[in-house]
Amino acid sequence: MNWLLPLFAVIAGISNPLQSAANASLSKGIQAPLVAGFIVYITGAICLLICIPFVGLPLRNAVDKMGMVPWWVYLGGVFNAVFLVASLLVTKKLGSATFTTLVVISAVVVSIGLDHFGLLGFPVRTATPLRLLGGAFAIAGVILISIF
Repeated sequence: MNWLLPLFAVIAGISNPLQSAANASLSKGIQAPLVAGFIVYITGAICLLICIPFVGLPLRNAVDKMGMVPWWVYLGGVFNAVFLVASLLVTKKLGSATFTTLVVISAVVVSIGLDHFGLLGFPVRTATPLRLLGGAFAIAGVILISIF
């Protein structure tokens, strides 16, 4: 089953520019970014409901544990909303490659920091010179893709 984990990461990566393009087109088409945002979340909620028969919904167990998690875990929804609004407002103006490049560069930098300092529940993975070089290559690669 562990071999599926990278596949899910690739699927998430593929979905990122696709969702940005779809979200921006929806926003432009209906000319109401926040309404588009609500439509996106409603569609996502429907998709989650479809998943319930396959993965279950341990609601009572989850609700019982909600008070036991750190306060900052609930910021995930805020971060998601920030990303959604940004994609609704600027993807079409910047273009998919530029928007995604900026998202990936930001994600690489923040991810290396999260790993290095063990923030937000991640195990510590020191930002060694080779990891930093890999991050720099990733950043250089997405910049080249954006420019050419």
